[in-house]
Amino acid sequence: MTEQTRAKPEIRGVLPVILMPYTEQGALDEEDFLAQTEHMFGVGCDGFVVGQVSEVLRLTHSERLRVAELCAKAAAGRGVSVMSTGAETAEAAIEYSRHAQQAGVDALLVMHPATVALGDEEMLGYYRRVIASVEIPVIVHHAKSLAKIPLSIATQVRLLEEFGEDRVLFKPEAQPTPPRVSLLRDATGGRARIFEGDGGMMLLDCHRRGLVGTIPATEIAEIVVVLWRLLEQGRRAEAERIGHPLSYLMCHMMNSTDYYLSIAKRLLKERGIVKNTLVRGPSRHVLDDETWTEVRHTYDNLLTLAKELSR
Repeated sequence: MTEQTRAKPEIRGVLPVILMPYTEQGALDEEDFLAQTEHMFGVGCDGFVVGQVSEVLRLTHSERLRVAELCAKAAAGRGVSVMSTGAETAEAAIEYSRHAQQAGVDALLVMHPATVALGDEEMLGYYRRVIASVEIPVIVHHAKSLAKIPLSIATQVRLLEEFGEDRVLFKPEAQPTPPRVSLLRDATGGRARIFEGDGGMMLLDCHRRGLVGTIPATEIAEIVVVLWRLLEQGRRAEAERIGHPLSYLMCHMMNSTDYYLSIAKRLLKERGIVKNTLVRGPSRHVLDDETWTEVRHTYDNLLTLAKELSR
């Protein structure tokens, strides 16, 4: 089936990020990759994403190409697949983006270059080239942990005006995130299609400002599915019951990417979704026993709440 004839799912809803699994020998574990996608579809997610917390910057060139193919395979006919294709040059990002499109993914998550501080015109030029090189939608990703200079609202507006809301979506992370969601919404007359991407930490606030979806990670998939549905149904009081402890959990986990991974992969392993907790190095993370005890207690309570509130 060609890209022109293949049915295009709507890019919206709960799209958790895959936590990249590895074998004990350090290779990609395709079985555990697909196990995560099965888990996400099983708990009601609308699709999934390979993003920065997927350790995409630590993958080899051939691994990134293979992961795009796995994305398309796992999502075919079941939901949305989104592949991260950003790179340090537009040329590399275009190559990854075109390959992902050819593989059959539904949308791209494109982060800006991170080694050099880019101004607005350089950012605009980078994104223009990448978006113009493909036909599928592009989610413009401002990564707060890697950006040297925040992507301005004005630049995001220019991209939307040039390519339209069907081609360009947004995952803004510049802090403080909730007010910037409102600024982008207002600057585009409500046309911008915006995703929250802080692990659900600010979802209670951002949702009321206007979102089309949220991008958490695999380990909290069913928690965020319930939270998102409650918010979509206007059940604010019930949403707060699960949203507030979720924010507390994220306060523990989001100290750094590697710290997040050390906790999230352990949660997945203990639930039997992946076989190990390997993070590709070099990395820095120290998970002490007392933190783990508090995290696990909070997480277990959230899973119980999710079951209760999904009835």
